[in-house]
Amino acid sequence: MALIGLAGSVTQQAAAEPSPPNDPLPAFDFTDCPALPAGADPALWRCEVLMSTGTIRIGDLGEQHPIALRLVFAEGQLDGKFAQVFGSLRAEPSPVPGGLPGIPGTEELNPRADLRIEYAGFADFLSVGDRMGELHLKIRVISALLPDTCAIGGDEDPIRLKPIRTIDHEVISTDPAVLGFTIEDSEFAVPEARGGGDLDRLVNRRFGLPSPSGANAMTLTTLVGLRSYTQL
Repeated sequence: MALIGLAGSVTQQAAAEPSPPNDPLPAFDFTDCPALPAGADPALWRCEVLMSTGTIRIGDLGEQHPIALRLVFAEGQLDGKFAQVFGSLRAEPSPVPGGLPGIPGTEELNPRADLRIEYAGFADFLSVGDRMGELHLKIRVISALLPDTCAIGGDEDPIRLKPIRTIDHEVISTDPAVLGFTIEDSEFAVPEARGGGDLDRLVNRRFGLPSPSGANAMTLTTLVGLRSYTQL
């Protein structure tokens, strides 16, 4: 079964009354839907756009509010087997309380800092029960004091997110097709910062890195827009 599951599609749950959204549905942008593999039948594939908000806690840093992610991927059948193609991950920067010095109330002053979650080269959306696959991430540390290359984790040493679904997916809308669910992970470890030169030690000290499993957490509430490749 995939992240949402082909067997749990909106069309197969149409008999259930959709849950009315508490807020207006966001605009789902399908322009990042990836190209399909050679030989794939578009009728057997769909693009999924995940709009997520939530919190993250790493090391000595308190929760970040808000975290906003937009994740796009394709899933379907290829040669009779489940297949998937990653599209993109885009995230909004999240301000660090107290900036780099850790002084409360100085977030808008230099040297302020922001964290931005980025893709780190691996995604597997095949789920087993409530275990929702695996996604590798890195966290860009953005500050006027740091080079653009400074990040917590990377493609070779990623944050390995293996979230568990805590609220089962429900049909939010059938036209357009939208599902909703909530996931969390409190088991991932967070590696040291790299790419900041001599300032890596400052970043590691500020965030308490590296941070072992059990000291970090992420919770995301997600709306998923679904569209068949025959509709793109």
